[in-house]
Amino acid sequence: MSVRALLAALALLAAASPVAAKDASQPSEYRSGVTVEHLYKQDIEYYFTNWFGRLEASDGPWRDIYFETAEKYVNKGVMRINCADAEADIDFTLYDVGTYGDAAERRQVTIPYADRKAWADGNYEPMSGETPPIEFYAAARQRFCN
Repeated sequence: MSVRALLAALALLAAASPVAAKDASQPSEYRSGVTVEHLYKQDIEYYFTNWFGRLEASDGPWRDIYFETAEKYVNKGVMRINCADAEADIDFTLYDVGTYGDAAERRQVTIPYADRKAWADGNYEPMSGETPPIEFYAAARQRFCN
């Protein structure tokens, strides 16, 4: 088999695999008419949850990224990041299991640069529970800031 044919066969196999399917866009679990893309798979002991997102708004270096997960964890919200300053605060608007956009369900969290180590270690109280991990932030930053 030629190298070209082998590469074509591998591409077909990859396109048919469940992992490739997860990378494709899919309808949001919580917002009708909105499409999200897979950004990060979080391993949780014997389980996992997939975090999805989409770019909601862009204002200069700032990006508002809608995120959601609906598997082992359940959460949705908006993460605001600064693409020009990696040390800028990260702002989260979280709705947890509540209705997206419902002001009564909304919880605001700001993570200063000095608290990122605690967040990464799972010791940042405002981000305890079923909230996006720092690895999701890194994946979203790479996807939407480049």
